[in-house]
Amino acid sequence: MMRMMLAGMSESQARLLRSAAADLTADAGFLQDWTYLEQACQQARPDLVTIYLGGRPGQILALVKRVRAMFPSTSFVAVAESAPPTLVEQLGEAGIVDLVLMPECPRDLRRAIKSLATRDRSTSVEGSIITVLGAKGGMGTTVSAVNIAAELAARFQDQKIILVDLHVYLGDISVALDITPKPSVLWFLHRGTVADARTWTEAPPPHRGGFQVLGLEGDLTKTDPVTAEQVVFLLERLKERYHYVVVDCGSEITEVSLTAASSADHRLVVMTDDHVGRSGARRRRDALNALEMPPPVARAIVNRSVEGTAKKRSEIESFIKMPVLGFISNAWQDTHRAIEQGQVLRQSAPRSQVTRDFKALVDTIAGAHQDAERRKRTFFNFFR
Repeated sequence: MMRMMLAGMSESQARLLRSAAADLTADAGFLQDWTYLEQACQQARPDLVTIYLGGRPGQILALVKRVRAMFPSTSFVAVAESAPPTLVEQLGEAGIVDLVLMPECPRDLRRAIKSLATRDRSTSVEGSIITVLGAKGGMGTTVSAVNIAAELAARFQDQKIILVDLHVYLGDISVALDITPKPSVLWFLHRGTVADARTWTEAPPPHRGGFQVLGLEGDLTKTDPVTAEQVVFLLERLKERYHYVVVDCGSEITEVSLTAASSADHRLVVMTDDHVGRSGARRRRDALNALEMPPPVARAIVNRSVEGTAKKRSEIESFIKMPVLGFISNAWQDTHRAIEQGQVLRQSAPRSQVTRDFKALVDTIAGAHQDAERRKRTFFNFFR
């Protein structure tokens, strides 16, 4: 049962609405002064806030938008006396999931709550998140993320794979894949609470490589800031609906990239075997370790490797202080041709060594994931 907070209304209005939803929701409190909404949500952590817009809807909705950025898992239903077109547009911008008309309460409130309770019902697949972080700019993070997603899609053709661009202000996955990012990852970050289960699974555009994509578009410098809470909410929702979620975190150590890594089942650092690449990989490893994240440990991908690079595995691991998961051959002509064509390597260069390297890498990732699942099942079966 959802916990509902009532806000911005009189005590008599609150009693009316509380009585109308008594059998559908649990009481998460009453807040008469809506200006304290942030503090109230921080303390009560309601699942649903039903807020009366009164005579200053613009100010209230601006506050709701800010609060939603901090508590994206909390849904908001607005209560108003009427619904002019300008107000409806403002509601969508603020991320309000439904509008209840006071003259039609309590029936309209019950309708909104029942709709909210059913809109997100879907079968959870308990997916796996793979984050890809570059040791430095230009290490090949995007190419790695794209082709890991492609190889997962080829290996698990009956499963849902999604590629997510969380290099928030510089990401170029949509350009590399020649795909229109509508809806974009920013739409889901800022408005994911208003999306139903079908939107989460069907709206991200598909690529002909067999996976879906959440990319970036537009002038990203004008977008609202992305919070850690929004990143966690996004990845949790995707993990419930996709078997594998591959996240391109770019190369910068930011709140967004570190938050994504903290949610991951596989943390990959893309590097090259030179001093800059090794030093950058070690700094990323130190940044991840400083957060005291739970297992698994981060692992490195050595990109653009040449003959003899793989023989230096132990030396590389000793310097960067993390295991090397795999080596990707230096094949810039193949990778650039794929980008120019908006394709993945298995499409543009199916017999290339670099394509085989990505396949071997994904075989290792998938095999480790399946081994972990088998161990988990064995553990729980032992106590049955």
